[in-house]
Amino acid sequence: MIIRHATIEDRERWDDFVKENDTGGFTQSWEWGDFLNTQNEKIWRLIVEDDPPSSRRLAGLRRGTCLAVMFLFKSVAKMGQSILYAPRGPVVNDQIPMTNDQSMTNDQCWRLIVEEVDKIAKEEGAMAFQVDPFSEDKSWCGIFDELGFVKCERDILPRHTLMLDLRGDEENLLKQMHEKTRYNIGVAKKHGVEIVADNLMFKEFHELLKKTEARQKVKFYGQNYFKELLKVPFAKLYVAKLDGKIIAANIIICWDNTATYLFGASDHDFRNVMAPYLLQWQAIKDAKRDWFWFYDFWGVAPESSTGKLENWAGFTKFKMGFSPNAEIVEYVGTYEKIYQPIQLGIYRFLQKMFK
Repeated sequence: MIIRHATIEDRERWDDFVKENDTGGFTQSWEWGDFLNTQNEKIWRLIVEDDPPSSRRLAGLRRGTCLAVMFLFKSVAKMGQSILYAPRGPVVNDQIPMTNDQSMTNDQCWRLIVEEVDKIAKEEGAMAFQVDPFSEDKSWCGIFDELGFVKCERDILPRHTLMLDLRGDEENLLKQMHEKTRYNIGVAKKHGVEIVADNLMFKEFHELLKKTEARQKVKFYGQNYFKELLKVPFAKLYVAKLDGKIIAANIIICWDNTATYLFGASDHDFRNVMAPYLLQWQAIKDAKRDWFWFYDFWGVAPESSTGKLENWAGFTKFKMGFSPNAEIVEYVGTYEKIYQPIQLGIYRFLQKMFK
């Protein structure tokens, strides 16, 4: 088993591998890495392969079977501190039959990856390495414990989500909605709300997002983030218009067999028009039409949530209206390996002081 850094020649193979395995998602795709490279200082792509036998090497087949991949990037704070992060990584091979225990193979892959990341962290002076597998498998927690990782106080990407199964017919999708959700979709139609998809309207989306930020007292990304995001081939911007004015907008990620509702924004002055309901329904219908199997609402708050998650109650209710009987999925969450505990402690203290 060997580990190496991916090259451009690995691009197609990388994306195929991410799509083929259960722990793969769009945040580990090659394209997402290219996008985040426009926003961060450095990125790395690591591949773990079995060591090809000599007969294959002599035949010119120098690549072994891919066992795991992981994309990570370096995030630099305003005061110069840096953290390495692998969003929803790593992706491990769950497709090929193994002669030994699969969990043992995953453990070996992860140990190789962490050893390589340790080297990167030393070279870059990183305070920590953070990771949050796209998995519900709690065995990850044991692997993390063995390698000195600890659970982060806050998850970076949502740990809980709601998955809508699109494989039924459209009539059943409507029937399973909460009656108030169906009603609000009808309200938006009666007001004459028009839904269009146009990735060039990132400026308009960002202006709308700033209104949402002020209303919800949260901070999102700058305009350049969304400009670059909407260049990703599988990102779509949906906007809701009323008399030519944009009053709501969503960004949907269409990757593999899942469409993901990544960002949403709306103008509170037009809340009686119920545009976000029609906007969401159009994206769901389009995803179904394009043969996607699932619609991921990307972040909900489970019952009895406390702390930051309490603030998610409103949009959780909104999302649950589209699939009130669906079970909430819970992933492993964010873990980190700390390299510089004192510096990281000071950094997080200052974060809390000046947020």
